[in-house]
Amino acid sequence: MFVSVEEGLAIAVGMSTFKVLMQITRPKTIMLGNIPGSDIYHDLHHYKEAVIVPGFLILSIEAPINFANTTYPKERFTRWIEEYESDEESAKKKSELKFVILGLSAVNAIDTNGVSFFKDLKMTLEKKKLELVLVNPIGEVMEKLQRSDDTNKLARSDCMFLTVGEAVVSLLSTIKNHSSNYNV
Repeated sequence: MFVSVEEGLAIAVGMSTFKVLMQITRPKTIMLGNIPGSDIYHDLHHYKEAVIVPGFLILSIEAPINFANTTYPKERFTRWIEEYESDEESAKKKSELKFVILGLSAVNAIDTNGVSFFKDLKMTLEKKKLELVLVNPIGEVMEKLQRSDDTNKLARSDCMFLTVGEAVVSLLSTIKNHSSNYNV
């Protein structure tokens, strides 16, 4: 089967357009794990030595968040939270989920739908008694979140960190302080 140059070009353009649309509507979202003995966090599926930190679900979005793509990460995050909570190993370790850390260093833009996505995510997590922690939101994203956050619940300074490692260490010390206060 041979096609003309024009038909081949039309097929290539159509496939490229489809691929771009898929990338726009399905932003890359990944689950991160800790490389043991370090404060480095990488994709659990690409780094087999990376491990889940008990009590933490560490996620990353690697695309702008806008009207075209807010549904996909919401569904994906909800599924990961449900999987974490139903995981038998975490139940055996008695390490119930406490924090959802969201890496935003690759999110270079956000629109009003993206802001609504964060507000909805925050409310969903609060209902489950989970804390949303944001890591390294860039200037524009941070500014829009703060401007839209009339209750100061979304962009709290105690729930924003520069690195995932810093967030985990700080939150682990918070957990230890709370548990030691209850044991006294």
